[in-house]
Amino acid sequence: MTFSAYPSAHSATCFDREDRRPNPPPPKTPMAASVEVSVQSFAALFENATLPLAIDSYQRPFVWETNKIAQLVTDLRDYSRERQENPSLEYYMGTVLLHRNPEKGRLFVIDGQQRLTALSVLHHVLRGELPPHHALRYGSSQSVTHIQRAQAYLAGADVNALVRNVFERICFTVIVVASEDLAFTFFDTQNHRGVPLNATDLLKAYHLRAIPGDRSCTEHLQEDCAERWERLQRTPPILGHGADFAPTLFHEFLWRARRWTGQKLIAHDTYEDILQEFQEDTLSPETPEQVPLYPTRHNCLGVALAVTPQRELRLLPHPLAFTAHPAELPFALRQPISKGLGFFLYADKYTRMLTQLLKEEDHPAEVKAFRKMYKAVLAHLSLYLRELFLLASVMYVDQFGYRQLLHFALWLEHVLGAIRFEKHAIFAQAPLIYLRDNPLNLLDVIASAFRPEQVIDYLKADPAKSYEQREEEDIKPGEGVQGRYKERVLEYYGRQGSLKGKATWITEDFIREQLS
Repeated sequence: MTFSAYPSAHSATCFDREDRRPNPPPPKTPMAASVEVSVQSFAALFENATLPLAIDSYQRPFVWETNKIAQLVTDLRDYSRERQENPSLEYYMGTVLLHRNPEKGRLFVIDGQQRLTALSVLHHVLRGELPPHHALRYGSSQSVTHIQRAQAYLAGADVNALVRNVFERICFTVIVVASEDLAFTFFDTQNHRGVPLNATDLLKAYHLRAIPGDRSCTEHLQEDCAERWERLQRTPPILGHGADFAPTLFHEFLWRARRWTGQKLIAHDTYEDILQEFQEDTLSPETPEQVPLYPTRHNCLGVALAVTPQRELRLLPHPLAFTAHPAELPFALRQPISKGLGFFLYADKYTRMLTQLLKEEDHPAEVKAFRKMYKAVLAHLSLYLRELFLLASVMYVDQFGYRQLLHFALWLEHVLGAIRFEKHAIFAQAPLIYLRDNPLNLLDVIASAFRPEQVIDYLKADPAKSYEQREEEDIKPGEGVQGRYKERVLEYYGRQGSLKGKATWITEDFIREQLS
């Protein structure tokens, strides 16, 4: 396979997302003095380096498994055979992004570290030494393990069959910048097969960089945070979005929970909004190993005042038992976010809270009943109304735990169902209009309430007259989007015919039955 813009370049296939890039640019591109762009071989990249190439402390470990190394060897063997027929053929391996840091005397690799590390191991196996100006150092045990496995595999593989000057034929588009911020701007704007990287890709790199301190402690924290983030990304899809869960978490849940406040300036987020909220507006902690806490249901001194027999007031303390489960971390959705460790813990908490609510098997009766109702009715509602339902539910659980969760969910479904029942089509603006045009913003009501009853009473008072008004029209169960919604609701409540008087179906007896 060849690139049309570079017809002599063989393409590699064993890349991570950081490694896959569109067609390389021409060998030289005139740019500002702070940016240098060239096409260089692996050998020339190291031999001609004005400073040693290195990995900065915030970068993730080397994570290539043996299968990735094996694929690299296979690709290089294929290239070697093709080069016998075409001696000018080169092996193109994408873009390498470097930050020149004279103060530290290093060229730091921003993008491309996995490829360069794998090729460095191959170089050591074939030539008995690392390339000149090589200062790639990894301190994590994970990196050491993967490098040792790669070295063992390559030592036993038939790599001697590769062309003699293979390292002079492996080439990259090399971008060198003088500013670290500019480096990450480049990293942010690189395309993955023509699709811009998500803002969340930049957030991870930014907050890993924000973990300073003692080197051994820093590497431990960075490794832990990187693992949390990768686990977050692998979370099973919610709301049917893509394989990487991070964009769903930040766009559909965290940003909206924090920024959909008041009733005048409610809008959908932009790329810049995500970076502003979760990067620019985050706070620097006093030390990298500490995360500031704020008052929450998990972080309060007392739960009640009691009158003693001596007629004195005594504070009943909040239970001090603490669990390390991420969903129970003492954070609040709208609290200030700390850079570095605090950011990763915050994101981990709400990822796990969502999976507890919708995915995990071991759950209490309130959650079981919540899921049953969600799957029976809400899962078939408009995507935009489901997004609002889950957003409000996460905010409710964050504020009150699972207390009266089913009460809340039934009344919220009643309100959102009225929107479905009165409109033939639901558009993306529907949740914004609901939050804007009602007496109060529901999300603000949840965030400011002291007791679940305050939220539930607000939902009960919502003027949802659509059930009575629309019932006069010919909406048959199972026909059209409104008819399918009607059919689901009737089936869930065990009713037939009309939805008139639906509010009277939400009784304590019905709720006890669902919880039993």
